[in-house]
Amino acid sequence: MGPRRDLSEPADRWYGLETAATAMPWPESEPLTANDLAWARMDVPGQPMVVTVVLLLDRPLTSERLRAILRDRLLPLARFRQRVARTGGRYRWLEDRPLDWNAHVERVRLPEPVDQRTLEEQVGRWASEPLDFARPPWRCYWVENYGAGCALVFRVHHCIADGVALLRVFLRLTDCTADAEPAPPDERRNQARLAAKTAKLPAPPGGWVDRLRRGTAFGVALLRQLCSGPDPRTALRGRLNGRKRVAWSAPAPLADIATIRQRLGGRVNDVMLAVVAGALGRYLQARRELRPNLALKLLIPVNLRPYQEEIRLNNEFGAILLKLPLGIADPAARLAEVRARMDRIKGTPEVLANRLILNLAGYLPGWLERLALKGFGLKATVVMTSVPGPEQPRFLAGAPVGRILAWVPQIAGIGIGLSVLSYAGTVTLGVTTDDGTVADPWELVAGFEAELRNLLARVRAEPG
Repeated sequence: MGPRRDLSEPADRWYGLETAATAMPWPESEPLTANDLAWARMDVPGQPMVVTVVLLLDRPLTSERLRAILRDRLLPLARFRQRVARTGGRYRWLEDRPLDWNAHVERVRLPEPVDQRTLEEQVGRWASEPLDFARPPWRCYWVENYGAGCALVFRVHHCIADGVALLRVFLRLTDCTADAEPAPPDERRNQARLAAKTAKLPAPPGGWVDRLRRGTAFGVALLRQLCSGPDPRTALRGRLNGRKRVAWSAPAPLADIATIRQRLGGRVNDVMLAVVAGALGRYLQARRELRPNLALKLLIPVNLRPYQEEIRLNNEFGAILLKLPLGIADPAARLAEVRARMDRIKGTPEVLANRLILNLAGYLPGWLERLALKGFGLKATVVMTSVPGPEQPRFLAGAPVGRILAWVPQIAGIGIGLSVLSYAGTVTLGVTTDDGTVADPWELVAGFEAELRNLLARVRAEPG
């Protein structure tokens, strides 16, 4: 049984946005960058390139507060008013006037009782649906009856922006306090610093010797990426059927991750990778496919966005292919190996080589782009992102934001997406799978939680 939709009031009147839309400045149309165009054309049936973000609020919202937030904080961002259209032989962002708000925001009541599993299953159904490119490619579902408050489920096409930029969009919707007072002067700078926290920007080149060395290394990395073979076929790869499943873990205290790092070294991302490797290994071991030397590749986006105080909605990232060791049973040894592999790959221009591949895909005819990316998708089994969220609790329209969750899209052929997102002293793993690959994402979540407990217990049990 699907959700019951409450649309008794006309959407334009309920949102109260028709006057705001006519009062806003409407910039001229602009062409899509090659990177954004590649994402816009990357959708295949059952595999929409859509980022899903869920805000779980501890108190209910009123329609008046929510419409004010959307009117004042979302609409001024031009991409949320624009659609993609082909004009004059080029794909361009065009203002969509007047916006059909009934097509973008929907009030939903799920059948009672509504628990986490109920919401996960519904989000999975939404994640399977493509967005309508005849309109600005985003959608928001307001689930009124989740827990003691409600849930806001945002779906935004990747051609609008990458995950780091979208995090700033959703932080823009929130406040530091429940009073919704004007943001302090340093709020924008804090959010800009947060967005740039994980940036891996190449150092400026030196003389001609340094330029020659870098150019040679880049050419080798590009050739290596183009010539690398497909990932081994395991139970983590299968024929995609387009039915999405999502799940999320319990919030893990960042203090526990800090305990592991202090004893064993590495970064938060290294710890998460080691724990994920253990969870994937558990999944394969239950199917008698785990081998001691088994390693599967993860496609990991890397933030290339410099410090920007203004929100720039575009895609500014590269990617690396990391061979994740699944066959190492000892969690501490597994973390040490993950650290070593990450350290080796950080010193290579692989991230820029993969960025170039994606940019070049935007210049190809659509059918050739899909063929090229399908081949690229065979090189990895999982897409995994890691984005740092705000360290302090946030409020939306006066309601405390209890959790922030996210799920990433996967390019053709990859059926598993993992998203690590920190918020207010905790970190959460979001899992999305295609039903044809992994029918039960909660098994991966349970493996992640068990492996994290094991690693933490191992660290605490060792003397010193």
